[in-house]
Amino acid sequence: MVVRTRPGRRRGAVLVESAIVYPLLFLLLFGLIVGGLGVFRYQQVACQAREAARYACVHGAQWQKETHQTCPTAAQVREDVVVPLAAGMDPAKLTVKVEWIDEITGAAADWDEASKWPTGTTQAGDRVTNRVRVTVTYAWWPEVFLAGPINLKSVSEVPMAF
Repeated sequence: MVVRTRPGRRRGAVLVESAIVYPLLFLLLFGLIVGGLGVFRYQQVACQAREAARYACVHGAQWQKETHQTCPTAAQVREDVVVPLAAGMDPAKLTVKVEWIDEITGAAADWDEASKWPTGTTQAGDRVTNRVRVTVTYAWWPEVFLAGPINLKSVSEVPMAF
């Protein structure tokens, strides 16, 4: 006859295993949540750049000529388009740069100084579509507070059209 002895009781084994696994699990979950918020903020910045570029491209020199209204300034583009889309963001940490791109030379000019825009034709008479470039930058502080600000930047460039 074989006599089997019972193994000793494993008192506290679950407690020790939990003390190791649970902090790692919570750290992983917290990292996923903060990373997801970072991706969300970047998508928000990209949407702001797209919408600001669309707004600026239809309110350019041709719009000014046909409607007899002044073109919006870069500050107006920021306040009218970018800031309303900044839900949950600090508007003080948003920077918006609006540029006008000359398709002939490729030179970039500040949007507010673009009153010297050419008519839109080359020397050969070909029609040229000038472009608008909008750069939106947001200094995002992750919710962890361990890292410094992360600059989220998106650039959108669209042809002028009205």
